[in-house]
Amino acid sequence: MSSDGAALAAALADLQGQVGDLAGARARDAARLRAMASALRRRARQADTAMARKAIRQQRRRQRGNRGYQPIPAPRWWQLHGRERDQAVARLRAWVDTVFRPGYGHLAGQVGPCWEQHDLCLYQLAWLSEMHTAIFLAPGRVLSAEADWHVRLLPAAVALMAEETGRCDHLHRASSAERRGADPWARAS
Repeated sequence: MSSDGAALAAALADLQGQVGDLAGARARDAARLRAMASALRRRARQADTAMARKAIRQQRRRQRGNRGYQPIPAPRWWQLHGRERDQAVARLRAWVDTVFRPGYGHLAGQVGPCWEQHDLCLYQLAWLSEMHTAIFLAPGRVLSAEADWHVRLLPAAVALMAEETGRCDHLHRASSAERRGADPWARAS
């Protein structure tokens, strides 16, 4: 073998040694990364558990102290008749007249005045009134709940009620002359 061949063989052997060293270092690094990832997952589970326990403790403390508003049972509109139904509707009407109409202008204006005659509207207004009360009478203010209420929940429920009351014939029973200038929220018959 010539000196050039010997030099090339030595360089190749050196490169093979370096590749072997790199492969070993890569394997060690991969093992180290797997161990670190496993430790991080364990810590995350521990942190999640700790946060959940802390949230439960805080909730229990609040429940022992100021319980805040407790929602009423949901009305079972499909089972309510006569006086029971009238009382449940009256409760919603009070909320609509004191909170919904004065506070939510153009949104409230989208719902037809005949809402009391539509079970879909009763379902929607029942949970809306309870959720509004729970959010805004809560002992502590939760901004994300308020934002979700105003930006997502209320507009979605109003859209359903507007669609429902916009397709009925309650509004069309009165002549256009009778409706002109009248309060659109006056009780529909």
